[in-house]
Amino acid sequence: MHKHLHHVSHTIKSYLSTHIALENLKVVAFLISLLSCLVAGSILLFTLYTSSFHEVLGLSYLQINMISSLSALGMYFCLPVLGYLADSYGPALLSLFLIWFFCPSYFVNSYLVSTQSGSVIGFCVCFCFIGLATSSLYFSSLITCARIYPDHKGLAISLPITCYGLSALLGAQILKLPYFHRHDVLDLEVVFLFFAWLYLVVGIASFVSSSIVIVELELLFGVTPDEETALLELTPTRSLEPPNHRQRFVLFVKDPSAWILLVSLILNIGPMESYQNNLSSILKHTNGADLPNQVSIMAASSTGARLLLGVLSDYLSKYVCRVWLLVVVIVVGVAGQMSETSAILNGVSYGGMFTIYPTIVALIWGIDIMGSTWGSFMVAPALGSVIFSMFYGRNADSCSDCLLHYFYTTAGAMIVSCIFVLLAWKIWYARGFTRF
Repeated sequence: MHKHLHHVSHTIKSYLSTHIALENLKVVAFLISLLSCLVAGSILLFTLYTSSFHEVLGLSYLQINMISSLSALGMYFCLPVLGYLADSYGPALLSLFLIWFFCPSYFVNSYLVSTQSGSVIGFCVCFCFIGLATSSLYFSSLITCARIYPDHKGLAISLPITCYGLSALLGAQILKLPYFHRHDVLDLEVVFLFFAWLYLVVGIASFVSSSIVIVELELLFGVTPDEETALLELTPTRSLEPPNHRQRFVLFVKDPSAWILLVSLILNIGPMESYQNNLSSILKHTNGADLPNQVSIMAASSTGARLLLGVLSDYLSKYVCRVWLLVVVIVVGVAGQMSETSAILNGVSYGGMFTIYPTIVALIWGIDIMGSTWGSFMVAPALGSVIFSMFYGRNADSCSDCLLHYFYTTAGAMIVSCIFVLLAWKIWYARGFTRF
């Protein structure tokens, strides 16, 4: 399998390199990675499906949150493995994953809706695979961008993350078109078919772009074009694995600051993921604002925060540690939770966390093993999403007026997370990381 994959990737790269200069190849790979992220976030539109699941298929809010929780598990729990594969074998393998899992899952979802089966287990399995495919597409693009421009980590990381956030904004507006609606309700059968065909095309394009292996080889190992062919004849692990990858990853796992930062991420991202997945019912129980517009507002806020903080983090790092930017972002999230329906504040906090957290991880433990390190941290959103989403589902099903208690709980969890962030910073400061 690996031998055939490398052969195909090498053929594609060789063909492109004869028609496009090396520097231009890097730009092409970077742009395609950004475009891939721009359409990767269909999972972020889950809240738009809630009304159809509840009103058309008759699913309870607890069942709906079970489905969203399984999508989070698929999206985040797989990332440690996906990160290791990205570091060891390159992103081409991850591009194949998105074709294997995105397309069949969306086709099956469309079938389940058309038959009106209301199969919770079927939806759970499919959305779990959709989550896996989302991470494959997003993570391969993120790693590629970060490696192409290692001297500008903040911006290189924030741009694909920005595009990923922007995908929700664009997706929400696209799904407002009459084509995707039937009887004033979102037609999930049509929606799921649309995404199935879309990701088939995106998967092929992503595989082609990720096959430009020379970009990673030159940046990570200083390999020249003449040396590349020889390296590709070696085993995948020996040719593409960064030096001392295993040893450094073991040190990362044993680092107490990594575990402390992991806990803070659970307490931060969990409430944000739950809010995003349940925005439909939150609006229904509060001010009844237009759902697609609120999704777009949150996505726009998240997108703006990712881009702005990416630039600011690079500039302000000369004067102030990025940890304090993270604390500010968390405080904004607390304010968003306390206001219940503030899509702007929650969007800013959500986008800011997904920009600053990976930047800190790259700076503390190294950009060349970021796939493994940041991938390991992605178990946190999975755990947090399951915990807080199930908690929300029980509250929403039992009492429509009980949401204030839920938001007080999530705000309290985020305040506690600030303490863990500062504890991690104290350890890094003692090691000499004063400004990063």
